[in-house]
Amino acid sequence: MLDLNLRQSYYDRHTIENLLHRSDVLKVNEEELTVLHDLFGYSDNSKQTIMQLYQRFRLRYLALTRGERGSLLFDGSQYSRRTAAAQDIVDTVGAGDAFTAGLTAGMLFNLPLDSIHMLATTLAEFVCRSSGATPPYPPDLLTSTLRILSGD
Repeated sequence: MLDLNLRQSYYDRHTIENLLHRSDVLKVNEEELTVLHDLFGYSDNSKQTIMQLYQRFRLRYLALTRGERGSLLFDGSQYSRRTAAAQDIVDTVGAGDAFTAGLTAGMLFNLPLDSIHMLATTLAEFVCRSSGATPPYPPDLLTSTLRILSGD
């Protein structure tokens, strides 16, 4: 799982390529996708850039987070799209990490694409409605998350 967090100019093409070649899953936000587009000289279309990255690096999944516009999850043959729940946003710090945790858990449980994506967004949305990057999860959220994982 590569959750690409590009900060300022502290990255280079060689390092990113090495990391991508060692990854099965890539999670990026829109700004990071633009950087990858520019680094690798891909087409201007986001979906084509996603497809080119997916194929070139033989990824299993590629996730694109788009802030208030939601997210996409791609598995090579289909996209799962989720809109963002814009109500009651308190703090977005930690939301990307919660999203990545949901992706990882969903993959480990071999969930269908849409279920993986639902789990990832459920956890990220909870963090956005909470203060701080690692809020305690209430029992009802944990119960519903476990239900998602078990396929109920």
